[in-house]
Amino acid sequence: MKYLLFATFCAIIQTMIKFFTETKFSENDLQSIPSATLAWIGDAVFSLCAREFMLRFNHGKPARLNRAAVEWVNAEAQSKWLEKIKPYLDETELGVVRRARNAPITTKSKHYGLADYRRATGLEALIGYLYLADKMDRLNEILAMIFGENDDNLR
Repeated sequence: MKYLLFATFCAIIQTMIKFFTETKFSENDLQSIPSATLAWIGDAVFSLCAREFMLRFNHGKPARLNRAAVEWVNAEAQSKWLEKIKPYLDETELGVVRRARNAPITTKSKHYGLADYRRATGLEALIGYLYLADKMDRLNEILAMIFGENDDNLR
C-alpha cells in the first residue's frame, strides 16, 4: 500500500514538472487568445506572486496577509506598475498591453476608474502572455521591477 501511494505521488509530481517545464503556446496561438483571457491568466499569476512576496516578508495570519496582498493586486496599483515598467517593454510586449488596454470591456470596476482598470488589464495580459509563452526569465525581470525593493513610493 505504501508503495502504491508513493508511486501515485511520484506520478503526480512528474505530471506537474512536465506541465510547468513544457513550452506553453506558440506565438501564433498566443495571438489568437483574446486579451481578456490573457488578463485572466495574468491575474492568477500576478496574484500568486504577490501572495508569495507578502509571505516572504510577513509570516502573519492569512487574513492579514490577504489584506496586504489586496493592496498590491488592485487596478490602481497595477496601473502604476504598468506605467513604471512601460519604458522597459519591447514592441511585442507593448503590443500585448495595447491590445488588452483597448479591448472592449465587459465588466466594470466598482472601486477604480476606467483608465486604471484598462491599464491594469494591460499589465495582467502582459503577465499572462509571458507566462503562457514560457518566457519565464522575462516574466521574472518584470516581476522584479514591480516587486523590487526600490519602489517605496508604490508600497
